[in-house]
Amino acid sequence: MLHPNPLPDPAHFQPTVIQSDLQQRLGLYQVFLKLYEHHRSLLDEILSLENGGCKTLSRVSLPYVQGIVTGKDVVLITNLVRGVSQAWRQPQNVWTIGRDPQQVALPVQDLRLSRRHAAIRYQEASGFQLIDLNSSNGSYVNGEPIRQVVSLSDGDRIRLGGLSFVFLICNAEQVLPALPPQIAEQLQTVITPLSNHQPTMNPSASSQPCNDLERPINSLEDTLQFRR
Repeated sequence: MLHPNPLPDPAHFQPTVIQSDLQQRLGLYQVFLKLYEHHRSLLDEILSLENGGCKTLSRVSLPYVQGIVTGKDVVLITNLVRGVSQAWRQPQNVWTIGRDPQQVALPVQDLRLSRRHAAIRYQEASGFQLIDLNSSNGSYVNGEPIRQVVSLSDGDRIRLGGLSFVFLICNAEQVLPALPPQIAEQLQTVITPLSNHQPTMNPSASSQPCNDLERPINSLEDTLQFRR
């Protein structure tokens, strides 16, 4: 028996489907804008690799800052400056970051950075800290804006203006034992030039004919021998 109420026209669902599709595309577009805003250099690298076709991702470098503490020695290692990993020491253990190379220790040419944007400070009692120097666009740790000073943990995501990087901390040092003799011997054979392992030709043997070449070729015999 047919239901007295007719089924709705499928055409009525079409505007809803189109609206949902537009909302999804708008959401993806907003994600793309945020990615370009926070990781502009990385996204530019990916787009250039996509256009290059045969290029690989080996040239993509992720910005990072790593604080290393060994005893009384404190050093900051980062690739924020010119994209090259460098070790930076500072007498007061304070590393300033900004756009003006005359006023900060780590100058980064980002238009959204203030001239003196923020500083990373190390104190023995409190560890590494991020300090905002009254910047125009603010400083963020794991997506949250900071109020002047915040303590940093290993793996924190930091954004200063349009500059984003991960902060790593190394507070422990461990000395490993010497290599076992078997591994040391194996490594020694690996790093030895290959020219030393090339077989040498015997002059007397080179003048003698090869027995395999003198033997008549018998494909049937060779096949039967192979099958046996």
